[in-house]
Amino acid sequence: MHTTTPPAFNWHQPVDAAQRDAAAAYLTQARQHTWQGNEWPSIISTQPDEALAVIGAGTMGTGIALCALAAGYVTHLFDVNNEALDRGVARIHASLNNALARGKLTPEAHHERLTRLRTHTDWQCLQNCDVVIEAVFENMRIKQEVMAQLHAHCPSHTLLISNTSTLDIDVMASACGRPDQVLGMHFLTPAHITPLVEVVKGRLTSDMSLSRAREVAKRLGKLPVLTGNCWGFIGNRMFEGYLREVDALQLQGVRAERIDHALEQFGFALGPCRTLDMAGTDLVSQVLTERALKFEQDPAYRRITYRLAELGRLGHKSGRGHYVYDGKQRHPDPDLQRICAEEAARFGIAQNPDVSDAHIVQQCVQPLIDEGQRVLAEGMASRASDIDLVWVLGYGFPAERGGPMYMSTSHP
Repeated sequence: MHTTTPPAFNWHQPVDAAQRDAAAAYLTQARQHTWQGNEWPSIISTQPDEALAVIGAGTMGTGIALCALAAGYVTHLFDVNNEALDRGVARIHASLNNALARGKLTPEAHHERLTRLRTHTDWQCLQNCDVVIEAVFENMRIKQEVMAQLHAHCPSHTLLISNTSTLDIDVMASACGRPDQVLGMHFLTPAHITPLVEVVKGRLTSDMSLSRAREVAKRLGKLPVLTGNCWGFIGNRMFEGYLREVDALQLQGVRAERIDHALEQFGFALGPCRTLDMAGTDLVSQVLTERALKFEQDPAYRRITYRLAELGRLGHKSGRGHYVYDGKQRHPDPDLQRICAEEAARFGIAQNPDVSDAHIVQQCVQPLIDEGQRVLAEGMASRASDIDLVWVLGYGFPAERGGPMYMSTSHP
């Protein structure tokens, strides 16, 4: 399953000051290469983009709306469901109020941002938007319906952006009559904080649309990394192999808290089981269901994630996932071991929980390197350092280690 580890590589060795400095210099140079890369069209749009709409008032949509408000856009938040829209507006108010209370916003800036917020449940109200970013449920049929509505109701110049995390931009674009103006912009969670976006080029996306999207990303305060159109793009395509091994380790009896501890000691900002609980096992399972339409999957594939969703153990939102939650406090859940053991017995998987932390790290991180090399070979990323930026800035990979591709060149 795994390729041979480079001989100079030590999976669990602490990073010393010289290595940390070298990785920091590498990532600084990587940012410069990304900003200055010739993969971006040099076309300059004469169309001023001042009104931005976000479709979908969920957590991701409201995060993007907060970015747009901070960037000075007239921001339209749209949802077909009044209650969902009200919850989204409440999240925006809570975030701005919190920033005000902490001194991050002046009263004047707080008031000014709220005066630029518009809310709608009627598609007709999007007739004056220059840019639209959809952030609806990760389902192709729903996203195609949204694209059709946007094509019907938005001006001819409107840039249509999908915040899809995995789905095919070309299939999505086929649902509207302007595929040259459709592209992806994958925001990482939390959208208003994470400093990077993947910009996904479709087969028919025009150079002008790419150029405009880059400027939108820049105005939103994001570093844009261009990626080709493949399942999961750069980040989530690689993330899938990492999470696949997390599920596999749990099936063999390794506890969630041990997996998280090993990878957090390695330097990840958050262990994978905690990450899944934050995302919601129901949403992750939906992504896996869509993935199964494209790729053949073994019956035991990602079985723990599926099973937790089936049991209503959705993570933070339900109070129980890989852990039990008491407010913001999390506690190991001994019942999870029984669930994992039952699933392992169902598929004839032997128990082998007594593995080292170094083994856990290698089993989970090596697939990142392997898939990253395939992404690069297929031309889905412009350079290896772009992949490292996605992982360090978007997925919490330890910056002191430079990123998975940097590590694959035998850096310890």
